[in-house]
Amino acid sequence: METQMMELLTRLAWTSVQSAVLVALVWGVCRLLPRLPAATRCRLWWLVAVQAVLGLVWSSPLELAVLPAPGIETATRVEAPLLPVQLELNGAAVATDPAPFVAATSPVPSWQTALFALWAAGVLVMLLHSLRAYRQSRALVRSAAPCTDAGLQQALQLAAEAHGLARAPQLKISAQITSPQLIGPWNPVLLLPARELPAMAADDLDMALTHELVHLQRRDLWWGLLPSLAQHLLFFHPLVHLAAREYALAREEACDSAVVAGHGHCRHDYGRLLVQLGVAPRPAVGVASASPNFRSLKRRLLTLQQTGSLPRVVSVGVTALFVLVGVAPLRLVAAVPPPPPAPPALAAPAVPAAPAVPAAPPAPPAAAAPKPAPAPRPAAAPRAPAMPAAPAAPEAPAAPRAPAAPPAPPHPDHASRMHINSGDSSTTLITQGRLDLSHPPSQAYVLRMGKDNFVDASMADLTQSQRDAPSGEPVLWVRRGTDRYVIRDPALIRSLSQSQKEIADLGRAQGALGEQQGRLGEQQGRLGERMAALSLQASREALNASREAMQMDAAEIANQAAHQGSSDATRALAARRASDRAREKAVQARTDQDRQQQTEQAARQQAELARQQQGLARQQEALAQRQSVASAKVARDVRSAIDQALANGTAQRVN
Repeated sequence: METQMMELLTRLAWTSVQSAVLVALVWGVCRLLPRLPAATRCRLWWLVAVQAVLGLVWSSPLELAVLPAPGIETATRVEAPLLPVQLELNGAAVATDPAPFVAATSPVPSWQTALFALWAAGVLVMLLHSLRAYRQSRALVRSAAPCTDAGLQQALQLAAEAHGLARAPQLKISAQITSPQLIGPWNPVLLLPARELPAMAADDLDMALTHELVHLQRRDLWWGLLPSLAQHLLFFHPLVHLAAREYALAREEACDSAVVAGHGHCRHDYGRLLVQLGVAPRPAVGVASASPNFRSLKRRLLTLQQTGSLPRVVSVGVTALFVLVGVAPLRLVAAVPPPPPAPPALAAPAVPAAPAVPAAPPAPPAAAAPKPAPAPRPAAAPRAPAMPAAPAAPEAPAAPRAPAAPPAPPHPDHASRMHINSGDSSTTLITQGRLDLSHPPSQAYVLRMGKDNFVDASMADLTQSQRDAPSGEPVLWVRRGTDRYVIRDPALIRSLSQSQKEIADLGRAQGALGEQQGRLGEQQGRLGERMAALSLQASREALNASREAMQMDAAEIANQAAHQGSSDATRALAARRASDRAREKAVQARTDQDRQQQTEQAARQQAELARQQQGLARQQEALAQRQSVASAKVARDVRSAIDQALANGTAQRVN
């Protein structure tokens, strides 16, 4: 009972919203197109009633994915269906008590029960009011006297044949009415006012009878039952009552237009007849020539002044548009979640440049020669200049960090893991769909297909489904409010197995792609480490070369000072030093070239791996989109299957 009650309240809410939107659209079209024929406006307002009734009885509304997309729901690995529960999320173990999850499955809130009771009471009051009005109308027909005027009977029969009616309605005279009325869709009766009938001219009486016969020809008494039903079911909706009143008024205007069609000169006479009939209450199960209020009388008179209308193709197009987009019940659902972003391309790390070799300090000035003495003797050799302090060793550049492997997208084997242990029993489950750990939904289901499952439930619902159906057979477990059902219908389960298998295959394909991305990430990490090692080695060799060059420059300065008097020895020493430096530079150039080639090769490999990662990311994106569409389809199929099983009694209730 609670399930049907909540479903009805949900349909009432969605239908009320859609009816409000449809009423606004019809009202706007009628205001934007004032020359729209009255018959077309009558159909548009009648479509509002069709939508209101269909919204309450249609079990499979159309779903529009326009709401914000939820976060990407990953598959969850669940081990063992019994208590206690231990969760491992991101490597941290958190012990939980299953009691809060079980207690969260609470009965239907009291406010929903009260709301359903108020709606049922309102419908009952409306039904009693309509039943009393129907009894009054039947009493009015019974109290009327049969018409004995043979000429009037013959005129009515001829008019009925002219309008294509098989037979004329029964004609009676009543002293309790002031205008002609057509009562009852079953065996209609045409009532004429006893007091006004002698005073009415023949033309006025003919137009009044024609108006009622047009109602009968259009079957307005039958078509009008649907707006009345919509008013009863959505009695609380003011716009539904507005649509019913506009429908009744447009129906009268359509009959007025049919009476004066092709007879422009009689518009004045027919308008005078409407004013003469005045204002009279509309019968509960019939129609009357008189207007129910002065506002409707004014609108009918203004409509008679319009001599032109829109082309028929425009009227048909407007009606068809509202039939296509406004009548079918709609539900707004969440959009397909966006696919995970593709990993960015990885650039090869730059090799740091070798530090510059500091320039050799300038040679000290030559010592001044002493003044000549009487006895010439060689000048004393000057002291060798002090060894210049070596500059501080340049700090080796930090080795570039190896690029981290892009994280693999979530899939069934890489989702958060849940271990549920109880004694010696252990079962492994792979669940697809939505598994809420804290807030259980008001309605839940678990579609169990061996180890592959599709769920929209909480953790408590998952454990409860294992208790209610412990066997390993395919089963559909359902919770609506506090009522739990188990559906074992083989045909129904088989119809859902193909879609479920498609989701499981997509999940496994995503898992395989994730493993490939992981292996590529490891290769990128090793290449990054190799490039970092090459960069560090180049920095160290540049530092050592800088120190050796400084030491050689200092030794050369000392040797030049010691052999200052011998130019040949100085030139030979300089030539030897230059030759040594040239050989060292050639060796260093070959080493740098080899290292540069290795670095470029590693960079090319990094670029190729990045390209492969991008290709895998695009495949993951395509699989994610397919899985989102497939999950939405399975969710719709499961809900339809649940409704069908509850309706035909194949769902077994669990106590």
